[in-house]
Amino acid sequence: MLRTVLAAAVLSLPALGWSSLAGAQSSPPAPVETTRTTCGAYTVQLRQNGFEDPPDSASLLLNGVTLARVSDTMVKLDFCRDVTGDGIPEAMLTGFSGGAHCCFTHHLYSLSNPPRRVLHVFSADTDTLTPQQLDGQGALELLGGDWRFAYAYGLPFADSPALWRIYSFIGGQYVDNSRAYPGVALREVGQPGPDTRPGQALYDYASLLVAGKTARAQTYLSQLPPRLRTWLTSYGPDLRQNLSDYGMSDWPTRAGADPDAPRTGIGGSFSAPGRAEYLAVVGQGKTAALRLYRPQSGGIVAGDALDTRPLPAGAIFETGFAGLNWWPAFTVRRATGRDDAVVYDASSGSVQYPVYRLGTASGTVLKDDALGAATRLIAQLEALARHVASGYASAPRSAAQQAEIQRRIDVAVSRVQPALALGNLKFDPRRLGNFTVSALEMPLDRADTARVVAPVTFGLVAAEQDSEYVTGERSTLTIDLTRGAGGWTVTRWALEKRVGEPYAE
Repeated sequence: MLRTVLAAAVLSLPALGWSSLAGAQSSPPAPVETTRTTCGAYTVQLRQNGFEDPPDSASLLLNGVTLARVSDTMVKLDFCRDVTGDGIPEAMLTGFSGGAHCCFTHHLYSLSNPPRRVLHVFSADTDTLTPQQLDGQGALELLGGDWRFAYAYGLPFADSPALWRIYSFIGGQYVDNSRAYPGVALREVGQPGPDTRPGQALYDYASLLVAGKTARAQTYLSQLPPRLRTWLTSYGPDLRQNLSDYGMSDWPTRAGADPDAPRTGIGGSFSAPGRAEYLAVVGQGKTAALRLYRPQSGGIVAGDALDTRPLPAGAIFETGFAGLNWWPAFTVRRATGRDDAVVYDASSGSVQYPVYRLGTASGTVLKDDALGAATRLIAQLEALARHVASGYASAPRSAAQQAEIQRRIDVAVSRVQPALALGNLKFDPRRLGNFTVSALEMPLDRADTARVVAPVTFGLVAAEQDSEYVTGERSTLTIDLTRGAGGWTVTRWALEKRVGEPYAE
């Protein structure tokens, strides 16, 4: 799969190789070694000492003056060549943090005067971005890996596949343009067989989906061994949600946002069936804005801000969303063929999941809607679980803080109590410590009846619980709804164990 392909596909470029991790750790502290390489009119100066302090650095010098510099645990010059086609060489400076399976960061500079950074990307376990000519003209594309499936769905890292990530030179920057090259996504797709590994099955199936080969993907799924077919079917909603923004993360950049602006979003056909659009929260300065990004006239345009919020200092937009309390969460296909967007919002201190109906120029939060009624129940259960789990935090709590946690639990229990009678699972709500939804689907979406189905992690606090991290069991949440004179209401909901894991027990 891609991990092997990338290792074999590196072109013959001037480069300095990585030192062995084992060797660097077992040898005595290395002195700093300074090397200089000419690249166009510039000198690339590397100061390296393996994994020792101080960190390595790479500097771009013109006439002895440092005009750009990067540093990391280890740094190398990956290549020096003209990849944009303008006659000016580019220097790829690659940093490595020194961790297992992670992390590489790539900095590509056009060596004009002054040098201009045309790519800065966190590449996870991808050590090299390989230049290739994919469209037969102009700048070379840069091929790397997309690690969204690292450790996903019960896989260890050794079996986690990387999809292709392809950067194109557009508007003076290299941006993720993977969706433009479905043929590359299909390069390493194999045929299912009795010896197919879980990671290969995930790679093949996901690659077919991102290439738009939905029917072929379903055929592939049907031909997998039963265990793998059950596993991928079980995680199908999660997988499709995970893939919704494939190749879209740089659409805000193409629409004019700062390349370094943090962003997170979901993809879907929001304004009309069949369209590819990206709903994202993008940070700029002290503000974060929710906008719809869409293709137009060969480029990407941004809609007006649907909402804005203060951006907390140090908020993380990637996995975990630390400090960020508001982001697009789920894409839900409706009976009309277009998608609605469910946004996670915990800015009030509780949890809400407003449902947005989007047009190209505006958006509306749906009030009397089946999906909205279902997400209110989900939000109530999730808020309760958060409050219960917070009571087990390892950090010391004062009596006043404990009392406030208890007050919040009481309020959350009172809100969810009426709905508990409609569920099939009887449990003490004050023990609910984990209720995490990973995708939403609507298999039934009629004028007066509806059904919402979601994979969830459901967990109760243990008798010996000593932290806020409450383990849970993967389950299927089914919510049935009807519309009466008073609007949409939940009539029944159920939790059933969800089966399907990648390896036989």
